[in-house]
Amino acid sequence: MKKLTVLLAAVLMLAACGKTEESVKGTGESAKNDKGDYATAEIELQGDKVVSISLDEIKDGKSKKELGSKYGMKNAGASKIKKEWDEQVKFLEDYIVKNGLDKVELTAEGKAKNDDVLAGCTINLTSMMEAANAAKVDADK
Repeated sequence: MKKLTVLLAAVLMLAACGKTEESVKGTGESAKNDKGDYATAEIELQGDKVVSISLDEIKDGKSKKELGSKYGMKNAGASKIKKEWDEQVKFLEDYIVKNGLDKVELTAEGKAKNDDVLAGCTINLTSMMEAANAAKVDADK
């Protein structure tokens, strides 16, 4: 009986050591511009680590992410890296999950300072990063 009790205690201790932090979710929005356009973010954190993030911008009442290639950025020649808006945001989301929200630095014009971000995302990030940071604050509550 004593061996069983010791074994059970050891198993419980190992289980407690392997326990991971629960994830928390948050949502956020940027301020609306003079046209009523804004960005949204949904984030999932496990401790301080971003495990998932979804960013979007609402322009003229429509989700740019849902528009996908119909947004027309690539075909209009507006993308120097030949990527549509939703492709660039997917790159940014993956970057944030891998490197963290605080690793995305912006210029005064709202573009990424980081060359590794600029390799796949050259769009203005001001409103999306505002929404992402608001979502993180919401998740931390």
